[in-house]
Amino acid sequence: MSAIFPSSTERRRVAGFTLLEMVVVLAIMALVAGVAAVRMFSLISSWRERTQLESIEQQIVRLPMLARQRGSDIVLPPPAPPSVAAPVDIDAPPLTLPDGWVVHFDRPLRVRASGLCEGARIELEHGDRRYYRIVSPPFCQLAVDDTKASS
Repeated sequence: MSAIFPSSTERRRVAGFTLLEMVVVLAIMALVAGVAAVRMFSLISSWRERTQLESIEQQIVRLPMLARQRGSDIVLPPPAPPSVAAPVDIDAPPLTLPDGWVVHFDRPLRVRASGLCEGARIELEHGDRRYYRIVSPPFCQLAVDDTKASS
């Protein structure tokens, strides 16, 4: 008859996990998920910033082609218009920066209508991070500026 109705000690061994064991396991799983989620959000933010940086760099490399298509020089940063009253004929801006990005030039970057680039040093700024690049003549090739701390 014990095969049909097990005793209370036999029932405890076969009953499964206790509530305390389940709570401990769930707490450990929640802790691991929390740590992983923070790390994942940091990774996604880093990927987004890197993609935006590469987009800006590609736009700079394409400046000679854009100058040839327009048939006019491109100067970055663009010179201020002489006065408010004088109309300025400007096509689409040569650089489209994502939100939060700022570009600083050590001198104006001039790309001639022929596609030749005069070169400059640039600093790309996003929040508290700064990326330093050298734009080399004659074709606006980009290189990391080793003379400054760069990411």
